[in-house]
Amino acid sequence: METVDAPEEGEVYHLKYRTKTQFPKELGISSTETSTEIFSGKNQLALYDQKMLVFGDDDHILVVIPEHQKIYWNSSDPKIFDDVSAYKKSLKIQRALFDSAIEVSCEDKNGLMSIKVRPGHDFALKTKLVEQQITYSTREDRVVKVDNLYGKSSKIKKQSIAYEILDFNSPRKITAPITALFKDNELRPEYKGFQIIDNRQN
Repeated sequence: METVDAPEEGEVYHLKYRTKTQFPKELGISSTETSTEIFSGKNQLALYDQKMLVFGDDDHILVVIPEHQKIYWNSSDPKIFDDVSAYKKSLKIQRALFDSAIEVSCEDKNGLMSIKVRPGHDFALKTKLVEQQITYSTREDRVVKVDNLYGKSSKIKKQSIAYEILDFNSPRKITAPITALFKDNELRPEYKGFQIIDNRQN
């Protein structure tokens, strides 16, 4: 996982995952489940989930909020394409978890390896994490699910992330922002009536 670098010209990374979050009973909040799909390339991005759509390239970043029928039109920002830094940061946190661990157990069943990690005191204090369980497919040679269990002082009881697609050599093409939202200089039918908020720098 640490060998993954930014996509080169013509390469597309495809990530699709489901996030389920459960809250403590006393908060009275129902559990939530979201599905997110991301296509990233060299200075290209397309993100899809229930609450937001993001399309980016060298010139534009268009953010669509369907619930509020708004489209935010921004100038491009290299930071949005810096997925690898965010990815590397998450790996750094994961490495810190393993380094702090007071207990690590591993069980292999039918090609699925279950790795349970209990963090050390300082890490647990900072993150409120009690236990992490990683499900790793030895057949696919990748992580398929991560379950995080949090302590009583956390506002989250449990969060599960199931990785449906983790492809660093996808044949898919990324739709350009203008093409994704417009046709013949008009908003596509699914975005008709949406308010465009132009934040571009002149």
